[in-house]
Amino acid sequence: MSVYNLKAGESARIVKINVTGNAAVRLNSLGVACGKEVTALAFSLFKSSVLIGCGAVRLGLRKSLAEQIEVEPCA
Repeated sequence: MSVYNLKAGESARIVKINVTGNAAVRLNSLGVACGKEVTALAFSLFKSSVLIGCGAVRLGLRKSLAEQIEVEPCA
């Protein structure tokens, strides 16, 4: 399951981030890392991007990047 598959308002814990290069460094510097809880806050009109919240950070991700962040539902 990926961040993109979450429903608006749903939270999950990050299990694996399948991103390399500058995008991986940028996500890590913003606090989006394995073990953190992430919430899908909203989707764009045609679901081409998703607004997520991770700690105190709100971040907009393209669909292609959001699909590479694997999550598991919070218990």
